[in-house]
Amino acid sequence: MLALHTSPPFSMHPPARLLPLVLLALTACPPQGPADLCNSREEALRSRECQLTPGVPLKDRYLSFARDTDWYSVRMPSDVGPRSLLRVTASYTVSSTPVNLSVTLLREDGGELAPRRVDAHGERSPRPVEFLLPFSEPGARLLLQLDDEPANPSQPGYDARNPYSLTVEVLENPDANEPNDSADTATPVSLTNQDGSQVGSASGFLATDGDVDRFSFDVPAGKIVYARVTAPSLAPLPPPAYLLSYELLRPDGIPEDVAHVDSPTLAVDLATARRAKVAGRWQVRVRAWNSGTSSEPPPGDLRLRYTVDVKVLDEADPHESPTDNDELARARAVNLEGRHPPASESFTGRLGSVQDKDWYRVQLPSSTEHTVLHYRLVPLSSGGRFPPLPGRPHRLVRVLSEVAGSSANDCVTKADVCPKGNGYGSDPAVTSLVDGWCGHGTPLCLHSSRDEFEAFAHLRNLEGVLPVPPHGTVVSYFFLVQDEGSRQADDHEYRLEVEWLSDPDETSRKGSGTTETPGSKMLASDDVGTAFPAPPRGNEYEVHGSISYGLGGLVGHEPSKGQGVRGPRDYDAVPGDVDSYSFILPSSLPAPMDRTWELQWEVTDLPDGGIPYGLSLDLTFCDGDRPDVGSACTSVSTGNSGAPLTLAYSGAPMRAWHSPASGPGELQPLYSLERGDGVTRVTVRPYACSCFEPRFLRGGILEVFVRAVDRLDYGRADYTLRTAYTGYPRTYSTLDGGTASCPRPEGVMPGCVFTRQPVPPATSP
Repeated sequence: MLALHTSPPFSMHPPARLLPLVLLALTACPPQGPADLCNSREEALRSRECQLTPGVPLKDRYLSFARDTDWYSVRMPSDVGPRSLLRVTASYTVSSTPVNLSVTLLREDGGELAPRRVDAHGERSPRPVEFLLPFSEPGARLLLQLDDEPANPSQPGYDARNPYSLTVEVLENPDANEPNDSADTATPVSLTNQDGSQVGSASGFLATDGDVDRFSFDVPAGKIVYARVTAPSLAPLPPPAYLLSYELLRPDGIPEDVAHVDSPTLAVDLATARRAKVAGRWQVRVRAWNSGTSSEPPPGDLRLRYTVDVKVLDEADPHESPTDNDELARARAVNLEGRHPPASESFTGRLGSVQDKDWYRVQLPSSTEHTVLHYRLVPLSSGGRFPPLPGRPHRLVRVLSEVAGSSANDCVTKADVCPKGNGYGSDPAVTSLVDGWCGHGTPLCLHSSRDEFEAFAHLRNLEGVLPVPPHGTVVSYFFLVQDEGSRQADDHEYRLEVEWLSDPDETSRKGSGTTETPGSKMLASDDVGTAFPAPPRGNEYEVHGSISYGLGGLVGHEPSKGQGVRGPRDYDAVPGDVDSYSFILPSSLPAPMDRTWELQWEVTDLPDGGIPYGLSLDLTFCDGDRPDVGSACTSVSTGNSGAPLTLAYSGAPMRAWHSPASGPGELQPLYSLERGDGVTRVTVRPYACSCFEPRFLRGGILEVFVRAVDRLDYGRADYTLRTAYTGYPRTYSTLDGGTASCPRPEGVMPGCVFTRQPVPPATSP
C-alpha cells in the first residue's frame, strides 16, 4: 500500500492535487482471497508453480470462483520400470465443501491416461479422489486438470475458504505376479502331493484400479476342486474401498462359482468345493466387486494381501463311483427281501462338494403286519479334508416314495395316494415343499422331512419313525441327504441308519387294515378312593399302549427355540401315532349324578433312563341331553370357549374350570409328575376338580385319543393309562393352607360343569 500524506490538522479536506494519489493507492491494493494460479495447460507446462514433484504434496490451492479450473504437470522419474505404479490423490480435508472435486489425468499430448474421476459427495463429507494404475514410461510428462463437477450445471461450486491438496507418487507394485490379468498370463499354482491330495497356494494384491488377478491349475475329470480366498481385516486402519470377490472358472472360462465378501471391514473367507466334470486348466479369478453400479473401475489397495489356496481331491464317497447317486434313478439301493423285522441297514456317505445330493433306496418285502421304518442321520468325525465352507452346515433329509400310476393332482389331493400331515396347507413353505415333490417327473409322496436348523447348535432332529401299513408287494422308500442351498459342503462323513421294526401294538389295533376301531371298556368305580387322586391299579382300571411313529404334538416345547427333537420346519405326512379308547360311563347313577374322575398316566423310561415323550389326551364326551340326528347324543370335544378338550402335563400354575375366569382366583398346578421305578408318572391333582357332568354320564360314552407330545427321543416306549370314577365333590388344599371343595351340585353353582371353563389345551402339532 502506498503511504498517504494528509494536510495540516486544521484542514478537513485534502488538496485537489492529492486526489490522483489517493486513487492510485486504492487501485494498488491486491484483491481479497487466495491467488489464482495455474489456469491453463500452457501454465501447467511453463510455470514452476504448476509443476509437481513426485512424492511432494501440493497444498493450499483453491477452486476459488465459479468454473475455476486448475492445471498441473508432473514429469516421471527416470527409474520408472515395469512394476512401477502411479498414484494420484486429490482431496479436501474439511468436513464440508460445495466443490464436487473432479480430476482428469492426461498425457502431455492431451490423450486421456485414465477416465476422469469425481467426488460427487453432495451433502455428505468430501472423499479423496484417487488414481492408482501401472505406469512404466520413464521421463514421461503428465497433465492433471482439477475443477468442480456441479450436480446442477447452472450452479457450479467453488470454495475460496478451504484449500485442496494434490499428491503424485511413484510406487513399487507389491504384487510379484503382475501381469496376470488374462487367461494367457494367469499365474500357475504349483500343486504338490499331500496326504493323497494335490495342494498349492499363491498370494497377491489388487494393487491398481480395476486390477484383475488370475491363477491357473490343472484338474483331471471326476476330481473335487477346493478353492479358497482369504485375507485379513485391516482394522483399525481404514478398510479397502472395494469388496474382494473371486470366481472359480472352468476350462472354457465359464464361472463354476462366484462370491464376494459382504463388507470391506470383514476378514475375507470365500471358498467352494466343486466336482470337476470337465478336465483341463481351471482358474481362480480375483478382483474387486462394486455391484455393477459404477462405471468407474474399482480402486486398488496396496495394503491388502490375499491368499489363494487350492486342493484337487479324489472323490471319497464310495456311492459316487462308478456313477454318482445325485439323482433318484441312480439311488444306491438295499433290498431287505427274505428278511423280517427287526432288520437294519446303514449307508456311509459324505457331501464332498457344493450341490452334492445323495440318494438311497430301501426296499421292503411284503408284510401282513403293521411295521415302522426308523431312520437316523449320524454325523461322523471322519473325513473333512478341507474346512467346512463358510457358513454353518445345514443338512436336509427327505423320505419319499413313488406314486406311480397316479397323477400329480392325485398326489396333492388324495390322502390315500399321499397322506398329508396336520398343518399341511397352513404353512406356505410346507405346502410348496410337499406339492413340489408331487410335481416331480414321477410324482413323489413326501413322507418325512427334517431340516437341521443352523440357529440351534444342540438340536438333533435328523431322525424320524414312519408307519408302514401292511402291503402285498415290495415297497420302496427313497432317502435324500443334502445341504440346504447351493454354497455348503464339509466333506465330513455321515451314516444313514435305517431300521425296519415290527409294531405289534398297531397290528393289534388295526389288524390288516388302516383304520383303528377302539375297543370298549367299562369305566370302573373307585368307591373307597383310598389312593385318591390316583386311580387304583389293576386290569380293571388300566389300558396299555405304545406310541411308535410320528412327530407327535407340542405342549411345553417351542420348535422356534430348538427344544426336543423337532425343528421348526420338520414335517411328517402322518403326524403321529394316535391310540383311541372308548370308555363306557355309568348312565343310571342316582341323583345327583356328578362324579369325580380319577386320572393318571405313566410312560416307561428309555433304557438309559431318559424320557421319550409326554402324553396328551384328546377327549370327546357324549351329551345325553342333546340327541343328534341318527344317534342318541351330540359329541362334545370342545369347551364353551371353543378350545379342544385336551389334557397334557404342565407344571405351571393354571386356572381350573371352577375358578373365576377373570379377577382374583386360585392358581395352582393341575398335574403332579413323579419319576421312579423306570416310569414317568402324571396324576391329575384334586384342585383340577376333574369330574363327569350328569349330561355326559347320561350320554354313557367317553372317547380318549392318546398321542405323544414334546418328543425327546424316537425310541419306542409303552404307556399305561389309569382311570376310574369316585364320589363327588372332593376337597383340595388352598394356597393359604386351608381346604376348599369342588362346586357342589346345589345352590348357585350347578355341580360339575367340566367344560364350562376348560383346562388350558395342549398346543396342536
